[in-house]
Amino acid sequence: MGVFIFAIIIGLIPAYIAKTKGRSFGLWWVYGAALFIVALPHALIMKPDNESLEQQQLGDGMKKCPFCAEIIKGGAIVCRYWGRKI
Repeated sequence: MGVFIFAIIIGLIPAYIAKTKGRSFGLWWVYGAALFIVALPHALIMKPDNESLEQQQLGDGMKKCPFCAEIIKGGAIVCRYWGRKI
C-alpha cells in the first residue's frame, strides 16, 4: 500500500512540469506514476506547446495585441511590446 501511495505522489512531479509546458496534467500524472524514471527526464527535455499555452493564457483573461499579436494583460491600455494604445 505504501508503494502505491508513493507512486501516486511521485507522479505529481512530471505532471506539474508537463502542465507548465502546456500538456495534460492527468495524462502525465498517470505516466509519471507508472514510469517515473522515464517520465521525469521526458517532461524536462520536451519543448513547450506554445499554442496550448497561448490558449490557456487567453482563457485566463489575457488578450492579444492587435498590432504585434503578443499576449498582454486583459486590463492593459498600452501594449508593452509595441508601445501603442490599444
